[in-house]
Amino acid sequence: MPTTEEAARLLQISRDAYDRGDALLHLQTEVSRLTGQASSWGSAENDFVSDEHAGYFLGEVERIGWRLEHTGYTFVESGATTSARMLSTGTGVVNHGHVAGYFTFRRVV
Repeated sequence: MPTTEEAARLLQISRDAYDRGDALLHLQTEVSRLTGQASSWGSAENDFVSDEHAGYFLGEVERIGWRLEHTGYTFVESGATTSARMLSTGTGVVNHGHVAGYFTFRRVV
């Protein structure tokens, strides 16, 4: 879920690499986010938000002259929130982080 500024930065990197004559381009960007808050009952209330515009962004990179060759994804945890459960033992956990997308492009010949 790159911001407008981040998408513009990545597209400029794509143009610069193409103009230099690079054979490969590797980009990384956030494609979804996991957030949440502890509830008053001590359970996890996670919220998952994904980017519906990822395909559009990748299409813009291909429009420059690149072809998407490979993708990979990983969850990057940035923390967690815990809270005691009200009516039972244990704790509720809410994880925080994002899914990073790794995209490798090859120059169109």
